[in-house]
Amino acid sequence: MMLGLGRGVFAQGLAAASDNRLPDGSGHVSWEQPLQFTKTYYVDNKSQKADDNGPGTSAKPFRTINKAAQVLQPGERVVIAAGTYRECVRPMRGGTGATRMISYEAAPGAQVIVKGSEILKEGWEKESVAMGRGPQSGQVTAWQHELSGKLFPDAYNPFALASAPGDRSWLDTKSVDMGPYFRRRGLVFVDGKPLEPVEQLRELASANLPGPPPPTAAKVLNGLPTRVRTAPIMQEVGGTPDGRFWVENSGTGVHVRLPQGEPADHTIEVTTREQVFAPSQKGLGFIRVKGITFQHAGNVIPVPQRGLVSTAGGNHWIIEGNTIEWANGTGLDIGNGDWNGPGAPNAGLNQIIRGNTIRYCGVEAIGGMGTKNTLIEDNLIEWCGWADAERAWEAGAVKFHRAQNMLFRRNVIRHIRHANAVWFDSGNVNNRITSNVFADVLTVSAAVHIEVNLQENQIDNNVIWDVRNAEPGTPGQRGCAGSGIFINASDRVVIAQNLIGRCDNSGVFAIIREDRAGTGTATGNKIFNNIFSHCGKSAVVFLNTRNEADGNLYVSMPQGYLGFTTSDSKQWLDLPAWRETHGWDKNGATADAQIDFNPDTLELTMSSKQPLPTVSAFNHIDNDLFGKATGATRLPGPLADPSAKAVWKLDPRVSVV
Repeated sequence: MMLGLGRGVFAQGLAAASDNRLPDGSGHVSWEQPLQFTKTYYVDNKSQKADDNGPGTSAKPFRTINKAAQVLQPGERVVIAAGTYRECVRPMRGGTGATRMISYEAAPGAQVIVKGSEILKEGWEKESVAMGRGPQSGQVTAWQHELSGKLFPDAYNPFALASAPGDRSWLDTKSVDMGPYFRRRGLVFVDGKPLEPVEQLRELASANLPGPPPPTAAKVLNGLPTRVRTAPIMQEVGGTPDGRFWVENSGTGVHVRLPQGEPADHTIEVTTREQVFAPSQKGLGFIRVKGITFQHAGNVIPVPQRGLVSTAGGNHWIIEGNTIEWANGTGLDIGNGDWNGPGAPNAGLNQIIRGNTIRYCGVEAIGGMGTKNTLIEDNLIEWCGWADAERAWEAGAVKFHRAQNMLFRRNVIRHIRHANAVWFDSGNVNNRITSNVFADVLTVSAAVHIEVNLQENQIDNNVIWDVRNAEPGTPGQRGCAGSGIFINASDRVVIAQNLIGRCDNSGVFAIIREDRAGTGTATGNKIFNNIFSHCGKSAVVFLNTRNEADGNLYVSMPQGYLGFTTSDSKQWLDLPAWRETHGWDKNGATADAQIDFNPDTLELTMSSKQPLPTVSAFNHIDNDLFGKATGATRLPGPLADPSAKAVWKLDPRVSVV
């Protein structure tokens, strides 16, 4: 839940406030106003007096949220009592302005859960599945249930549809496992935990779940142990060792192997809806959604971006204090939703996404096509990307196309699997990524991916830590796998005052794209006052001399950790040679320091045998990760005074209680 309207409201119009300033020097101005409502409706599906044909008062509430969604008018709200609501909420209309919004909100202190799933109770049939092919092989008990049309209220059966639409023609099917893309969209949960999907019936009985073999030894990078996935992904995100399910080719039957016991001993849920909260028409504006938990959507691998919760091309939404969990594809979409589909007027304009927890999304937590003036702050995003569909090139804990003037600040994004932590893809202008934590990211790309952007975007005061190659032994996406920041054919990227460390590959990795017209040439990029620590191959790679670097601090780096690569040659230099040959980092330094960060506790430990060098603040970045003023002279990295403590709790979120 949120404290009032959040810090962003009180900073509106203050262009001089450093954590509010966009790269072009303008301040991010909030449109949000204090809300008052002319009428309040009530929903309570536990009340004996609940009736969708009633008045929706506190004494005689509606039974479903969707009923309220059909009657709400601008300036009205619905307050929802505690309970589990299995429905898709389809708002009929939006508000008419900042003071006449329509609001969907949980009652104070109430746990409201809206699910796109149904419970399968009666109808289970016991069966035996052979553990092997021979007549002497053992048998495992499984259970089968028919999936009838009555189970799917929207005539949408996710178990009959492949996760990825279309043929995904850009995939190299010779080298990419197509299983994740052809896997069905439906999910199965037993007592709230997901079952592992398998592709063949006999895999219900196999001794081991399909997936990568466990490593023979823990990987060590520059003296620091690195976590390696040792089990199928559903186990890592909350599944059980033996729980798994298989879907018949027709999509009309599901077969499950339970961890123990019989179906009657458990609550078994199957996703029956594509979305859980989505307007019935595109382009609705001025809607608030607050304090609600949304779960279980059998939706598509993007594109299109059809979120478990969707604004459907709306504008001026406030989505705050919610929990969004278990989407097969996207958790929340806030823009147009597709590359080429007909967009609603003002799609993605002035969205506020604040103080939410978004987790367990198969491909994306948040997706946005064409957003403008959006504020995304104080969110926790974790355990996304488990669908292992990264080679479709839409996988990111957050993924934006053509974003303009976005302020992306004070978010924690961690435990990301088979996806970037944040990906700004094509035509993004004047966006600032500041005061965030990106940690424990397993990807064929990078934690922060900046692709084909020609105008200025800024990445500052962040912690980027523990980025690993999802395909060890391969270069991943164009050589960048396991990097902190990937400058993919982009220009004018400002990277300043970050802590970037424990990356398998490079802290900052740049490429150009000869295969793609209208792309950047990796020029005009400015890398200032960062701390690079324990990067496996390099700290920075530049492709031409038309870039700048200064004031960076290098800790525990390999030999030749600064790269200058052209079509004719490759140079791998240490700091003195980097400075002498190209004039970069004249105020840069190395340090004998110990740095580590724990993604679970968000604790940073940092010590140095000598005082860290001071640097001049760059591009008016005169506040640190916590918003503390640093002045015109400060230390490298995201903290104003890292020596003030031996252990720092780096949770930048300030608007969450």
